[in-house]
Amino acid sequence: MNSDIIVGRLKQWKGSFRLWWAEIADSEDEYFAGNSDWLSGILQEDYGKEQERVSCEKRIDH
Repeated sequence: MNSDIIVGRLKQWKGSFRLWWAEIADSEDEYFAGNSDWLSGILQEDYGKEQERVSCEKRIDH
């Protein structure tokens, strides 16, 4: 598992927490920040998974 996957999951958790906090505090700013963190975490995790897939294919081809 590479670091992009781990950091992506951490960002998703952080975004989910901020969304939860935004509901409690009724804060639009926190809501948008949470959505941004959550989405960036998903993208980073997917990027890390794709890197692993490509790396694994390169090892198989050589």
